[in-house]
Amino acid sequence: MHSIVYERRKFGPLGFCIPYEFNSADLEASLIFIENHMTNAFNHNLVISWRAIRYMVCDVQYGGRITDNLDREMFWTYGDLWLTDRVFNDKDYNFNSLSEFPYQLPDYPEIPKYHEYIKTFPEKDSPIIFGLNVTADLTFRLAESQNMINTLIDTMPKEAGGGSGRTKEDEVKDKLEGDLIKQLPENFIEQDYKEKLSAMSIPRGLSADKNVPLNIFLR
Repeated sequence: MHSIVYERRKFGPLGFCIPYEFNSADLEASLIFIENHMTNAFNHNLVISWRAIRYMVCDVQYGGRITDNLDREMFWTYGDLWLTDRVFNDKDYNFNSLSEFPYQLPDYPEIPKYHEYIKTFPEKDSPIIFGLNVTADLTFRLAESQNMINTLIDTMPKEAGGGSGRTKEDEVKDKLEGDLIKQLPENFIEQDYKEKLSAMSIPRGLSADKNVPLNIFLR
């Protein structure tokens, strides 16, 4: 589920209404909760609460970043598909039955078998696995190509107007030399700030050395 919501971001408004910075910290926090929950359930002979897991993952951990109600509803849909006991109890459970490739959890006794299964994954992820139409990939690639072209155009040298023959680079150089450099403050003298730091009062309970947190920050 983490890889799905992480990769879906590239589709922009076709994915989430608002872009969210889902990252490994969200995944790690969710894994810690799930591990603690399952350990507590096994130790006390309790039933695993998938509803609690979905709530903590979809509403608290990842959901803490979500501000749009439609995005929250969509994330809960992912939770219903990926965070359920059917993943483990149903041997033929498919994470997306519409996809040509069967995204399932195999059960092999040896790790190399899993490596072989992973190598059979499609080289290009179909938008269907993200819950999108196949045309979403075309929209994404057109936008990516347009951004690349715009970047190339912006970085190309441009001739300045008029008959002076001066380039844009010459104008930028003159701007630096004649205006921006003059606005820079004077260079600081290292010995001066070291003397100021050594003259600062030491908080009670700390030794008079340079390991005082404030001194480290200022230095």
